Amino acid sequence: MSSWRTWLGIVVLGIAACGGGDSNANKDGSTGDGNDSFDSGLSTSDDGGGGGDGGNCLAPVDMYIMQDRSGSMGADCNIGDTTNSKWCHSVNALSGYFKSPSAKGNAAAIQFFPLANHTSALCATGDGYHVAALPTPPPAYYVLPTFAFDALLNAEASGGGGGTPTEAGIRGLTRFTAANRRGGRVTIGILVTDGNPNGCNETLTFLSGLLQAHFTATTLRTYVIGMEGADFANIEAIAQGGNAPLHPDVVGPITDACGNGAGPCRHWNVGNGDPKVFVAALAAIQESADGCKDGGGTINPPN
Repeated sequence: MSSWRTWLGIVVLGIAACGGGDSNANKDGSTGDGNDSFDSGLSTSDDGGGGGDGGNCLAPVDMYIMQDRSGSMGADCNIGDTTNSKWCHSVNALSGYFKSPSAKGNAAAIQFFPLANHTSALCATGDGYHVAALPTPPPAYYVLPTFAFDALLNAEASGGGGGTPTEAGIRGLTRFTAANRRGGRVTIGILVTDGNPNGCNETLTFLSGLLQAHFTATTLRTYVIGMEGADFANIEAIAQGGNAPLHPDVVGPITDACGNGAGPCRHWNVGNGDPKVFVAALAAIQESADGCKDGGGTINPPN
């Protein structure tokens, strides 16, 4: 078995079973302030123990993905194509993750920016962006793994009007995640972009501030993902407000997890869109979001 598959199996086990010690301290949201470093020394134990009361817990992740489809993402493609564009890298990576066994038990919803009907009036509200393109609610999320997103990913295309209204996308993302928290699960937002805002407020500190305000109000984290050709300095600046844990440049099979070539960082680089790299990145994100663990995300209270 290849080393990346071995590592991924370890991550999945860590997601499915955790507990013991002082891990319960995270359930009330008292930790997870985004200041903890990502622990790349993953445990190889599969018994869910680890001292303390030895109890197990399960903290599956609900993720709302806001995918950049602006003109700067490059040429369109369908899943499986090898077009060398940021859009094609993203489409293949997302599809690979949604269908991967490592996604089992988690759930996802997705929207794209800019919307076809984007106007500047949406910048300050995020209207339209706060509603998923899939699934069409109810339900709020599709349970993974699933092929249900493939037709939409093939039908969507990069380009079109509206520039890159990152502000509108972020406002929609924060509205959706705040409004769709399911009991016993960890809710996160994921912004996939090339890091080049164009339209709305383009100031990086302002965009980061929107994510910080969201985190302060809700304790919900936002993870920012870029790909080959992205502006990783911009992406890292935006990611600061999302409060994702710091992680090193080498994480499991990913040798350039920080696209600027140095770590630690808060954003994630999925390179040329190889699905197995994206699967590994999302598995690591799941690991860091796991509310059963020290520094993990906040497990939503029962509905």
